[in-house]
Amino acid sequence: MGKDIQAGTYGSKGKNTYGCYWARLSDTTGESSAIIANGNAQGPAVVKIAAGDKAFQTTDCKAWKKIG
Repeated sequence: MGKDIQAGTYGSKGKNTYGCYWARLSDTTGESSAIIANGNAQGPAVVKIAAGDKAFQTTDCKAWKKIG
């Protein structure tokens, strides 16, 4: 289970091993229709989490830190 995350801008230094995937979600059903925005990063990544986002999914990324 994940942690609560505040709205704001977050940065990651990128992938751990294979590639950094992230997704902003409108719900946690697992349906593709819940994806608000997503991406794959090989290098550094920046994502803005909106107040209305219900979840943030990330796989194989270095730690995300709030930068704004």
